[in-house]
Amino acid sequence: MQTAVIGGGAWGTAIATHLSRKGHQVLLWVYEPELCQIITQTRENSYYLPGIQLPDTINVTHTLGDVLSCHDIIVATPSFALRSTLAPMAGRMRDKHVLILAKGLETETLLRMSEVATQLLGQETRIATLSGPSFAKEVADEVFTAVVVASRIQAVAKHFQELIHNDRLRVYTSDDVLGVELGGALKNVMAIGAGIIEGLHLGSNTQAAYITRALAEIKRLGKALGARETTFMGLSGIGDLVLTCTGPLSRNRMFGIELARGRKAEEILRSQKAVVEGYYTVDAAYRLSTSLTVEMPITEQLYQIIYQGKHVGRSLEEITRRVLKEEDV
Repeated sequence: MQTAVIGGGAWGTAIATHLSRKGHQVLLWVYEPELCQIITQTRENSYYLPGIQLPDTINVTHTLGDVLSCHDIIVATPSFALRSTLAPMAGRMRDKHVLILAKGLETETLLRMSEVATQLLGQETRIATLSGPSFAKEVADEVFTAVVVASRIQAVAKHFQELIHNDRLRVYTSDDVLGVELGGALKNVMAIGAGIIEGLHLGSNTQAAYITRALAEIKRLGKALGARETTFMGLSGIGDLVLTCTGPLSRNRMFGIELARGRKAEEILRSQKAVVEGYYTVDAAYRLSTSLTVEMPITEQLYQIIYQGKHVGRSLEEITRRVLKEEDV
C-alpha cells in the first residue's frame, strides 16, 4: 500500500524521497498544477528541492482526494495552509494514521498543528507530529539526521518511527506532543533574532548568549502551557533551535539577516520562494504569551520589529538594558 505525502515543498519532497528509497510506494500531492507536471516529467522538484532525482516509486498527483486511498498520510504543508488543506477531508480520515510535519501556531486560533488536525479530522484519527533538527536538503542528501515523533498514543508514535527510521534518519518517540510542537514552532521565531544578530555582526559571544536566552524563553512558555521541561533539552527543543539559529540553510535566519540590513519584512517575503514560518509564528507566539502573561522579551521585540516597523537597533538597546536579575533557565 502507498504512503501519501501532502505537500510538494522541500520537506514534503524530501520525506517522500526518503520513504521511496526505503522501498515504499509513495503518492506525493502537489498543490501547484504546473509543478506537479514538471515533477512528473522531469522527476525533479526544481522549485523547492533542485538537484534531487525522485525515484520512480513516487507517484505525483494534483488531486487531493487521491491520498484517501492510503493508510498512512504525512502532511508537509506550511502551517498557515494546514487547515485549508485538511478541511476537504474532514470526517474522511478516521481510519488513517496521520503524521504532521508542519511547525507553527495557527495565527487566528493560536492552536498547534496537531490541534488543528484533530479539530478537523476528529479524535478517532491517529495523529502524530514530527520535529527536530532536519533541513530538507540534508535529509534528501542522506546526511545523518535525528528527529522525534510525538503522539498521545504510544502505538501511533511507534508506528511512524518504524515507517520512517533507517540508518540515515534516526527516529525517537515521545508522548509530550505539546512540548515537541512548541519547540518546533518557536525555534523559527528565535532564528529570526539570531539572523538579526548575525546581520549586525555582533559576534559569537552575543549569539551564544542569545540562543541560551531564547531557549529559556521557549521553556517559560512551555511550562505555562503544561509541557515537560526535559522535552526542550531534546531534539525538538535545543537541537532544532541551534540548527535553525546557525545553519546556512535556515530561511528564518536569512530573513533576520535581511531585516538587520534594513529591508522591510514584506519586501523580504516577496523575494522568497519558500515559506518563512517564523514570520507567521511570531504574531501567534506574541499574542499567546500576552494572554498567559508569560514574559517573552525576545518574542515581543521581534513582533515589534516585524509587525510595527521598530528599528532593530532600538530593540537591541532595550533588550540589553533590561533590569538585572538572577539567571533563570
